[in-house]
Amino acid sequence: MRLPSGKDVYSSTPIYPDSHFTWGEATKNCTRPIQDLVIDGKLIISALNIEENIVQTAKNMDKYRDSLGGKPIIVNSWYRPAHVNSQVSNSKWSRHQYGDAVDWVCSHLTPAQIARQLEPHHNAGGYKCYIDKNFTHTDWRGEKARW
Repeated sequence: MRLPSGKDVYSSTPIYPDSHFTWGEATKNCTRPIQDLVIDGKLIISALNIEENIVQTAKNMDKYRDSLGGKPIIVNSWYRPAHVNSQVSNSKWSRHQYGDAVDWVCSHLTPAQIARQLEPHHNAGGYKCYIDKNFTHTDWRGEKARW
């Protein structure tokens, strides 16, 4: 897959050097090429900025992985272009479209255990512990959000 920056990546390519997360995890095995986000005919964020968001989000997720004991984090959903997001979400403004939101699980911790450790420190974005669906949503929208 070719990134907006012009770099060619594969599913196994780390998002940045030494990251535990790959472009395959962020883009559903490279089946979701990064595209400009256009809503109601207006450019909301460029593909290049979405790529940059994915890189920063990987850095943030690596820090969370370390703080949770260094065990693997399994990504359920990360980047979703608008046409994919409209099929799986009712949220027109879903942060997954910006590349800075991740739905994830840790096999050794429940979402409630993760929330006790991370939620109080996650002040730069959205956080939701989905106990009934057994995953955690984390995003870096720039302001604290809970729902």
